[in-house]
Amino acid sequence: MMDGLIAVYTLTLAGLAFFAVHRVKLLWLYFRRRPPLQPPVWPGPLPRVCVQCPLYNEPLVVEALLEKVTALHWPAELLEIQILDDSTDETPEIIERWLQANPARAVGCTHLRRRNREGYKAGALARGMARSPADFFAVFDADFRPEPDFLETLMPYFANPRVGVVQARWEFLNRERSLLTRFQGIFLDAHFIVEQAGRFSGDLFFNFNGTAGMWRRTALEEAGGWCADTVTEDLDASYRAQLCGWKFVYLENYTVPSELPENLTAFKSQQRRWTKGGMQVARKLLRTVLRSDHPARVKREAFNHLLTGLVHPLLVMFSILFVPCLYLMGARPGGLWLWINPLSIVAAGGSTVTLYVTGQYFREGRWLHGCIWLLCAPFVLAFGLAMSVTCGVATLEGLLTKGGEFVRTPKGGRAASVGGLVGHLRSRTLFTMITLVEVTLGLGMFFGAVYFSANAKTYIAAILLVKATGFLGLAALSAPDLLPRFGALRT
Repeated sequence: MMDGLIAVYTLTLAGLAFFAVHRVKLLWLYFRRRPPLQPPVWPGPLPRVCVQCPLYNEPLVVEALLEKVTALHWPAELLEIQILDDSTDETPEIIERWLQANPARAVGCTHLRRRNREGYKAGALARGMARSPADFFAVFDADFRPEPDFLETLMPYFANPRVGVVQARWEFLNRERSLLTRFQGIFLDAHFIVEQAGRFSGDLFFNFNGTAGMWRRTALEEAGGWCADTVTEDLDASYRAQLCGWKFVYLENYTVPSELPENLTAFKSQQRRWTKGGMQVARKLLRTVLRSDHPARVKREAFNHLLTGLVHPLLVMFSILFVPCLYLMGARPGGLWLWINPLSIVAAGGSTVTLYVTGQYFREGRWLHGCIWLLCAPFVLAFGLAMSVTCGVATLEGLLTKGGEFVRTPKGGRAASVGGLVGHLRSRTLFTMITLVEVTLGLGMFFGAVYFSANAKTYIAAILLVKATGFLGLAALSAPDLLPRFGALRT
């Protein structure tokens, strides 16, 4: 029994070490990236552009979106704005009132409603595309705020006839609002600043992020258009287009402001969808990628990219086995094992921290800012470890299911309602079970900290206490959404 437990733990550490090596590779790609591309001059007359704004129940942010997209610089006769509205609340009325109150700016706008959400966001985008003769399509989710020069900045890169997508970097207007939004900003900066830029610079596959980017119509059509058989239609279409030979361009120095969810359940729901969808795309396309004629380095990175979600079940297994194996190691020390265990943990945690600190520094070029967050690294890592329960469940869902409901992330600051995320019995049960697992793991680590503290192993107790804080803190912040009475009492 003891040997079996340690064997499983060792395999878990090996898996985490594999993903740690991949993070080091992404850092290497980022640091050796080429200088930013200089946009070519657009040849000939300007093309027709359609701006698509897929919406579902966005009463708090839709007017700000309309203000921004109707201020984009482009010849009026060549610009179409589609408001793809699947809403079931007061959002359609808000849109109509805004359009009537701003007739001059609403000239190029078309308010398209659907009777059902068939295909969800992918279905809405596909329907809008079928109704437009445009050559290029820009997409903005409801919480994005593009500057007027967005189209003028991105379009020149399409002068290369093999460029199918140009993606701008996300920035976050409310990153300083709370500890939750600060942590989210750190996680997402690592993706948008380091990972995306590194993959692009290395001529590897990377993904259109679903918003704040532009598609060439022929690229999307050749790839098969928008599909709703995964819940991350953007990742799916990106890989299909790049398999067809289309090139993607990433603009790391051009940003589009957006909003981070300010509610923990909303954040969990967002991460669940992204992780689940990533695994669904892996099931759908990874075999095709590996059998393609693309270079081996492209296939290797695609393999690592699409299977990144597997790190979450590994982290859950690590959380379950960590305290028992620490106890067993204390009972039977010695051998190579005592080197493998700490080195694997340090490598996994160290590569993650380096990725986060790099993202923070290169976002604004301030080492001090990055070093301040380095001091907070144990708590950032504890938060990420606790999130592995939600994402681990999503990984299993992605491996076992196809498609699913596209659950939007509520936006609009603290006033945004998350009732729809946990309103259904199935969703409430799922999030409740996740929270119970978080509590169980947190208590296990807390009592482990008490045990090791009593046995004069203070450094182990401190590590366990920080990890316990992540799990128990995450569970406590989730409780008000799952137990409305508790939330009402707290407010």
